[in-house]
Amino acid sequence: MAVFSLSTLLQNVPPGSRALTAALLAFSVLLFFLRLRTGLGFGTASAVQFPWLVIVPGASFWYPWTLLTSSLCESSILEFLVSVVSLPLAARYLERQWGAIELFKFAAVVLAGSNIIAWGLQLLLFGVFRKEVLIWGIQFHGLQALQTAFLVAFTQLIPEHQVQVLSGAVKIRVKDLPMLYVTVSNVMCLLGYTSPWILIQFGWLISWAYLRFFKVNESGLKGDRSEAFAFVNWFPPFAHKPVQFISTTLFNLFVKLRVVQPWSGGDYADLESASVNGQAPPHSSARAEAERRRAMALKALDQRLSANKGSGSRTTNLQRSDSTKSSGSAAAAAASHESTAPLLSDTTSAGAGPTSASASIPTVVFEAPSEDLPSEKDSK
Repeated sequence: MAVFSLSTLLQNVPPGSRALTAALLAFSVLLFFLRLRTGLGFGTASAVQFPWLVIVPGASFWYPWTLLTSSLCESSILEFLVSVVSLPLAARYLERQWGAIELFKFAAVVLAGSNIIAWGLQLLLFGVFRKEVLIWGIQFHGLQALQTAFLVAFTQLIPEHQVQVLSGAVKIRVKDLPMLYVTVSNVMCLLGYTSPWILIQFGWLISWAYLRFFKVNESGLKGDRSEAFAFVNWFPPFAHKPVQFISTTLFNLFVKLRVVQPWSGGDYADLESASVNGQAPPHSSARAEAERRRAMALKALDQRLSANKGSGSRTTNLQRSDSTKSSGSAAAAAASHESTAPLLSDTTSAGAGPTSASASIPTVVFEAPSEDLPSEKDSK
């Protein structure tokens, strides 16, 4: 019988994720005892008396650290349970992919940026409507922005993975989760629950912008230039044209303001020109990202072959697992689709002879959903 202990669970969580979880526990428990001691209760705005811990737009100007501490304070039991479970699970995956420093940087950018926008929006609303409750009767807190940011990061890394709910009765692709969360945020905001639900929308936008333009990847390039991660792909096909026009216009403006850098060669007009009505853009901005992913796959292959040198003299072959395509187009599939995941498999057969030679060759299998594989016309 397997025995699970708290120490074993903590050992499986990397140090950076443990630090974030410990901070969440510490600040949330502190807020709980403060409200318990003062007798304020646990209502929606019961933490406005602590502008040095959470963001109260009209009173937190002298406490800039609340841009971070407010996000580590959960004001309800349900919010706390969701955050304390989701934070270590999501953070440990990203920490193993990026490292602790990059995880902290990502979290700080998302949390501080989301709170700044929410803070500024409340001040703007106060300037228009002149109602003091807009800046004195509202608080911003919680990890909703970072939770959305984690989903955006998963969309970049493992977009086609599926999340199964109710024993597989409901299956949702990872790349559909961020917009599902944003939709919930829109509904809650329309019902009047602006805080903290509006932070989800800001976390989505800031995390996408950071990963798209600023995060340095393994090849030393800034951002993710892949077409699959374009802003227009967050929306359904009928909205692609207006969204593409708006996003491209804003990008050109930010390039002129030197907020972001244009893609190589100055060809930045087609940044958000992902496929519209099934037509690919004339100039692919995904070439550099595709080459990076292809290089990573080849590096993994070289490492596997080096480990197998002592087992005998065997040749290698690259093969793509696809029921409708020939095995000779593996490199084209790896370069044309960024979300393809290389899975190393070493298959050998017991028999020997000319007819069984192909079965004993170690192969690299590139698997992707059938709808995402390139057509014969695109490959040419």
